[in-house]
Amino acid sequence: MRERWLSTVLASLLLLALLPAGAGAEESAEDQLDRVTDLMRHDRMDEALANLTALQEMEPGHLRAWMIRGLILAYDDRSDEARAEAEERLAADPRDGGGLALSIGVAVGGGDDGRADEVSRLLVEAFPESADAWDIRGGVLSLGNGKDTEQEARAALDRALAIDPRHVDALINRGELAGPTDPAAAEGYLRRAVEARPGSTDANEALTVFLVGQERMGDALEAYDAWLAVRPANPIALIGKATVLAGEGRYDEALWLVENVVRDDPDSLDGLYLKGQLLLALGRPSEAVDTMNDLLARYPGDQDAEALRSEAASQVQSAASGVNTTQIPSTPTARSPAPASAAAMALVLFALARRRR
Repeated sequence: MRERWLSTVLASLLLLALLPAGAGAEESAEDQLDRVTDLMRHDRMDEALANLTALQEMEPGHLRAWMIRGLILAYDDRSDEARAEAEERLAADPRDGGGLALSIGVAVGGGDDGRADEVSRLLVEAFPESADAWDIRGGVLSLGNGKDTEQEARAALDRALAIDPRHVDALINRGELAGPTDPAAAEGYLRRAVEARPGSTDANEALTVFLVGQERMGDALEAYDAWLAVRPANPIALIGKATVLAGEGRYDEALWLVENVVRDDPDSLDGLYLKGQLLLALGRPSEAVDTMNDLLARYPGDQDAEALRSEAASQVQSAASGVNTTQIPSTPTARSPAPASAAAMALVLFALARRRR
C-alpha cells in the first residue's frame, strides 16, 4: 500500500516540502506531526525528533506520535534505544499506548512486519475506540500481501473512519486500497483527506499523484493550484506542477516554478536537476551546464547530474563548431530516487518504511 510510484512523469518524484514554521497556540497536533514527517522526508531526523519531543510534552498520549518516534529512531540507527524505551514502558504497563505504538514504529522502520502485525493487534485491543490505533493497524496490514490481508486492512481503516470520518491518514490509506479496483471511490477518499486538512503534504501529494496516474493532467494541475493556494511556497507542489507542465511541453512555465524552488532552497537537489533539464529542453545548454556545475559543487559525484552536464556540454560544443544539433528535446522528468534519500512520501509511516527497505 501507499506505493506512490507512477507510470508517468511523476513516477519517482521524491522532493517533499517543509511546512512553514508558524507554530501558534492554535496549531493542532496533526499539523505539528505534518511538520515532523516533512522533516523526516528530508532525512533531518534530529530536527524531526526535537519537534516531535516538543509535541509529546504537550500530547503525551498521542499514539501516532509514539509510532513516528519509533520510525525516527529506527531510521536514525537507534533501534536499540527505541526498543529499550518501549520495553521499559510495557514492563510497567503491558497496555501502555506509547510503548505499543513505539514498538510498532521501530518494527516497521526495521522491516519486521511480523512484529508490527502482532503489536498492532494488541494496540487495537487496548484502544478499541481510537481512530489512530485502527489506522496504524490498517497501515501495518497494508504492508502485507494477499486478499485476506487486504480485507483486514480495509476493515481496520473503515473502523478508524467510523470513529473519525476526517482522519486524514485513514482516508489516504483507504483511498489507496480502493485505487486499483475502484478509482472513483479512491478519488473520493483522497479528496476528503485534502478537505480535512488542506495544507497536508500527505493528502495533497496522494491526490495529485493519483490524478497524474489516471492521466488526468488538467485535474492534476487544478489540484496543484488549490494546494499552492494554501501553501504557496511548497516545493513538492511547485516541482510536481512543473513536471506536469513539462510533460505538456510548457517548459517556460515549468522553469519559472522551478526557479522559485531553487531561489528559496539553493541546495534543492531535485530543483536544480529539473532546472537543468528544462533549460536543455528550451535550447539553453550553456545555462544547463552552469546549473549542473552548481549542483555538482553541492553534491559531488551525482551521476544524474554528471550525465546531464555531459549532454548539455556536448550541445554547447556542437553549437560552437557550427554543427546543427537541432532535435526534439526529451521531456524533463523527476529524478530517480537516490538510495540515500529513500525517506520520501506518504503516510509517513508506511510509505517511508517501504522505501527504506
